[in-house]
Amino acid sequence: MYEKIFDQVIQKKMDTFFINNLAKHGKIENFSKGQIINPGHADNIYIVLEGELNHAMYSKNGDEIFFYRIIEGNIFGEIDFFDENRAFVVSKALTKGKISVVNREIVESKLKEHPEMYNYFLVSIVKKYRMIMLELANLQFNDSTGKLADFFVRLYYTENVNSRANISIIFTHEEIANRIGLNRITVTNGIRFFKDINLIDIKDRKIIIKDIDGLKKLTNIPIE
Repeated sequence: MYEKIFDQVIQKKMDTFFINNLAKHGKIENFSKGQIINPGHADNIYIVLEGELNHAMYSKNGDEIFFYRIIEGNIFGEIDFFDENRAFVVSKALTKGKISVVNREIVESKLKEHPEMYNYFLVSIVKKYRMIMLELANLQFNDSTGKLADFFVRLYYTENVNSRANISIIFTHEEIANRIGLNRITVTNGIRFFKDINLIDIKDRKIIIKDIDGLKKLTNIPIE
């Protein structure tokens, strides 16, 4: 299933379309690493021109639920835009970068010029819905080993897949623990176990996926 959700050909086509047909009509805004982008209304579409962000939700106590990563060319805000209601999801910058902020009047005008844009928006929304479904399945069906394995499988498919996928973002064990609802010691022990059985490796603090099929076998959700 992850192969289909993170289909690089479809995603590249979508990214190119939004960059070429919508981004140039928006207001360019810079963001810094660690910045929280939390719009107060649902009247904009956001297109990432540079940098990377996490789409997440925070509890009153500051606990985080991580949904998905947004990278260059991706859009966000489309669910709020079409629902015309602001959700509680925010975007947290993993790096510095910039976005194009396109207001409702412009988006609606461009939709009339390019009705095929509706399909791209729909595909983007459906992909995010399916990613959230898999996140919920991971939390419900997997034990601690399965949760960690699923986390690495997901990262593998958000990168350009190759035989030795090097995950570009550096994660601390604490960050991984917070994202999948485990404690740091459990994550540390799990990573050591995965290294011992040759599923992953760590080089220059970056994760290298060595056996994606082996990681899949440790999960208890229908990812095929």
